[in-house]
Amino acid sequence: MSRLLPLLIAALLALASCSAPGEAPTEEPETTAPGTAEASPATFPRTVHVPAGTELPPAEVDIPAEPQRVAALTYETAALVAELGAADRLVMVPAEAANPVLSNAPEEMEAIEHHIASESAVDAEAVLAAAPDLVLLTDRHGLEEGVGRVLTEAGIPVLTLPNTFTSVEEMTTNIDLVSNALGTEQAGTELTETLDAGLVDESDPDGPRVLVLSNQAGRPFVTAGGAFPLEVVRLAGGQDASESLGMVRSGPISVEQVLAAEPDRILLVDMNGSGEAIFTDLLQNDAVADLPAVADHEVLLVQGKDVQALGLSNTVQGRERLADWLDE
Repeated sequence: MSRLLPLLIAALLALASCSAPGEAPTEEPETTAPGTAEASPATFPRTVHVPAGTELPPAEVDIPAEPQRVAALTYETAALVAELGAADRLVMVPAEAANPVLSNAPEEMEAIEHHIASESAVDAEAVLAAAPDLVLLTDRHGLEEGVGRVLTEAGIPVLTLPNTFTSVEEMTTNIDLVSNALGTEQAGTELTETLDAGLVDESDPDGPRVLVLSNQAGRPFVTAGGAFPLEVVRLAGGQDASESLGMVRSGPISVEQVLAAEPDRILLVDMNGSGEAIFTDLLQNDAVADLPAVADHEVLLVQGKDVQALGLSNTVQGRERLADWLDE
């Protein structure tokens, strides 16, 4: 009996350690390595991997918790956060983000706690006072080297997008980065699908030559270089008439330059809500008025959000409108 007792005890212990009849064995929960943007939605901490840009090296941004106070220091980043359904998390945006000709959510933008006068003049101390837990910007206006560096040194996660939204590909890259940073991946996927389906490429090397003008800075500006409105024009089947002027960036335009561009169409982009008023003197100049693009009423006025990257999903309708106009 003394030899059987240890064996009996061992058998009882083995039975106690087994699962009860009909119960599934207990499994360890699956885990995802922390600090990666590939983690399941809304899991933090995570690391957003930012690809290299034209002027910026690749970077990694560690985000310890789901951001609740976001400072979006450029127009496009503010619009993107709102489009991803996270406008209630914004604590600072450029004042013009509330302009209804630019914004798809002007009332929400107007209600945001802090506004900066311009994305070209951001005060780092003011941003710090807003107590953000995530800052979004691009390297436009030197923001990355200036305010971005100060905020990073202060321990605030700063996501600097690697481009300035000059194409659909750049736009969708930025949607992916920001949605990962916010934990709104599903909304990001849906927005990307909307843009990919709606911003159809119907480019035509023989399409009408379009001169794109905007009313920023209180006078007519020509849109040139890598501006997103020119991408929308191209997708709709038009050609950029400013290329013949040798202009590499947007800036003031003269009567002589309008004549030299010889446009087939003129697109007016309202950036401030003043409509055609700022363009009137230019278009009523005798020589300009005689251009077929003006004399034959081939001038179209659109709002900024119809063709600027900050319009995001609104640019789908903008592209459709341009395509119909170019086909007339």
